[in-house]
Amino acid sequence: MKFLATSLALALFTFAAFASGSGPSSPSMSPSAQPQDPHAQAVAYYNSGERQLEKATKANADLKANADPSKADGLRSRLNKSLENAAADFNRAIKSEETLYQAHSELGFCLRKLGRFDESLQAYDKALKIEPRWAPAIEYRAEAYLGLNRLDDAKAAYTTLFDGDRVRADILFDAMKQWVVEHRVNANGVDTAQLDAFAKWVDARTAIHAQTAATTASRDGIRSW
Repeated sequence: MKFLATSLALALFTFAAFASGSGPSSPSMSPSAQPQDPHAQAVAYYNSGERQLEKATKANADLKANADPSKADGLRSRLNKSLENAAADFNRAIKSEETLYQAHSELGFCLRKLGRFDESLQAYDKALKIEPRWAPAIEYRAEAYLGLNRLDDAKAAYTTLFDGDRVRADILFDAMKQWVVEHRVNANGVDTAQLDAFAKWVDARTAIHAQTAATTASRDGIRSW
């Protein structure tokens, strides 16, 4: 997760800069305490959304680690509430500054995790229309494509990331492998020929991918759930 500074100039960055985990720091003021400058308000709401996403990330980790089914509903409710709060903050940030592509991208993440795939694609598309090189939105959108079984679109995104941001390409490839595993158990509307063709593509990429995969440490600071 990347917090924005109120003085941030929304310049263009390369894939490598974001993959390295570099980024501006978080302001200390809450949205209500910020000056009424639209950019400052947008940044404050964005950072508030990031804090909500930190809560969602913790809730998701707790949900995965908890073996007690009786607690699952409460943890899932906590997770969804944090995602909804984050989405609301990112929407407020966008209303203050429509060109804040990071907020569009993070809104897409929230909507995707809430199962609202079509809406999440709209948010990712807006982020990438503003900044076509924004690697997080490319990877997150590809996972939304997987959720909608748009496999050719997901493969195209993987190719883009493989050439420009290997860390996020690795994360997407993990999601692709998981998609195959899950759809082998439950096809969920995917016909056998389509599933077999995608699984064959994943298998063919596995050896090449393993030879050049980024290190696990290089994923530090990148949200990948």
